[in-house]
Amino acid sequence: MIALGPMRSYGIGGTRLISAERFAKKGNLLAKLEGDNACGSIKDRTAYYIFEDLLRSGRLVPGSRIVESTSGNFGVSLRLFAREYNIEVLCIVDPTMGHAKLARLLSAGAVVESVSSPDGNNRIARVHRARELDGNAGFVWCNQYGNSANVAAHEMTTGREIWDQTDGTVSVVVCAVGTGGTICGVGRALKARAASIEVVGVEPVGSTIFGGVFEPYLNVGAGLPSPSQILWRFGDVIDKYAKVPDALSIATALRFADAEGIGVGVTSGMVLAVAERIAEMRPSDIVVAIAPDGATYYQDELETRAKLHGCSPELCDAKVWHAALQAGATGPDPCWR
Repeated sequence: MIALGPMRSYGIGGTRLISAERFAKKGNLLAKLEGDNACGSIKDRTAYYIFEDLLRSGRLVPGSRIVESTSGNFGVSLRLFAREYNIEVLCIVDPTMGHAKLARLLSAGAVVESVSSPDGNNRIARVHRARELDGNAGFVWCNQYGNSANVAAHEMTTGREIWDQTDGTVSVVVCAVGTGGTICGVGRALKARAASIEVVGVEPVGSTIFGGVFEPYLNVGAGLPSPSQILWRFGDVIDKYAKVPDALSIATALRFADAEGIGVGVTSGMVLAVAERIAEMRPSDIVVAIAPDGATYYQDELETRAKLHGCSPELCDAKVWHAALQAGATGPDPCWR
């Protein structure tokens, strides 16, 4: 059996947890900086666990071809491991991807195919194409939307790190929601240690994981048209959720960089906007914001800041959402299986 080396040997994990006191003037806000990972995002952890799982299961062998729908980061992370085994990575992207991210994918050695949907639901079009290729011409679909290794990555690493780095004092953790792997894994790890810890999920306005009306949005690092298989199975760990408009995400990312001297991406700005508000409302609690990405490859999005207008996010009950999801459906949307 072939296997990867230890995760830390690739420069993944052990990311900084810093006090964001210059950014958040009230409360106790800590930021988990996943831009520290080798390829610059939290997707390094996911890619390591999924790639290792595919190797161990025998689905992936030297000479195989991986296919996955990605907004950029996950594809780059997969290439970190695939090149060791002469495995091609085909990334299914859509036209909303910024030029910097596209160039990064290509420079990492990934093959890129762009698809789109007339109704603007490009993520569904991407996943349909990846699933269509699965099993054909040596292609193996990672399926980060339904692969439980995605959850394990953050249950075994990210969540444990947050617990250890806060000496078990964390009260609230705030996390972006897309595939659901990060929030479900972190939530499972933390709630196994202290059930009182509150887990808050955040998606862009326009994404409809938690309901609402779909509309195109800029923040390609989070959100989906409907809950993934992972969220359907493990989403009961989410206590509350919020939706953040692109304008506020971008403005918050820029303000965090000005205050802390650390660049973060649009998705991180989205998370920090909600975490800052919670820290202000609950000044005696330790609030951890998982910042999933750095700013390096988000210049396209950050430059749109003058064109957008936003509003403040509101927290909603996610327990009601997940109960309704379970009661009203026979299973997750087939798109994400």
